[in-house]
Amino acid sequence: MTRETAAVEEKRTYMRIPTRLRGHLRLVPNADEMPLYRETPPMGSTPCAVDPRDPGISEPLFSLLCTINSKLDMLLAMQDRDVLETDFPVTMDITEISGAGVRFSTTEELSLEQPVEAVIVLARFPMRLAGAMGRIIRREEIDGQVVYALDFTRIRERDLESIVQFVFQSQRDDLRGKKWD
Repeated sequence: MTRETAAVEEKRTYMRIPTRLRGHLRLVPNADEMPLYRETPPMGSTPCAVDPRDPGISEPLFSLLCTINSKLDMLLAMQDRDVLETDFPVTMDITEISGAGVRFSTTEELSLEQPVEAVIVLARFPMRLAGAMGRIIRREEIDGQVVYALDFTRIRERDLESIVQFVFQSQRDDLRGKKWD
């Protein structure tokens, strides 16, 4: 094992898993660029604003209001997706994810050490996104396809937590699936 390999192994503090996610990124002029993506609470995560125990609100009315709220969240998520694709024009097909970064392929040619801002679609409904600033640290050709490694350099705590929760949930799902094999 070389010194460089040992340094990479010691640096790894997050579990990396294979996945199939979509993401978007934009090239930024320098690493100090302010992030364009701003976190918002996940769509559908806020409960209905009314409490069914309030006097005068029947159970069917409460159910109707919650259904309308959920549909409005879905419409807003679709609108946000269109804006996201405009602001972050480079699409990513993510094949591995961890709290430290992602491996992905794209049709765009990217240069090493290129600073970028990435937004990862962790779930489509309810829409769950995570954003991070990073840099391209590796370019490999695997089975005729170019695969890039993106190292997160700045990530908000909430976005990191969303990614880590996604990784753990995926691992739990895999273990449950193997139980029945």
